[in-house]
Amino acid sequence: MQQIVSITSQGQVTIPVKMRRSLGIKKATKATLEKKQGKLIIKPQRDFWQLSGGMKSKIKLTDKQLRAARRSFETDWAQE
Repeated sequence: MQQIVSITSQGQVTIPVKMRRSLGIKKATKATLEKKQGKLIIKPQRDFWQLSGGMKSKIKLTDKQLRAARRSFETDWAQE
């Protein structure tokens, strides 16, 4: 599937509805953008954990450590 789209002066692109539907995009979502061999590749992301490389940090934690940190945050920072 290929379609011509416009890029605004602010760098915004509108993805045609037919393409969004074929990708299962029904609402606002995040995406990763990659430049590869002179092409832009846009990959919709379904959830936070799929944003691989999107939020780089020098901090390296295992899944177990991340889940423990989340539980701690939920209990220690919970608002009433």
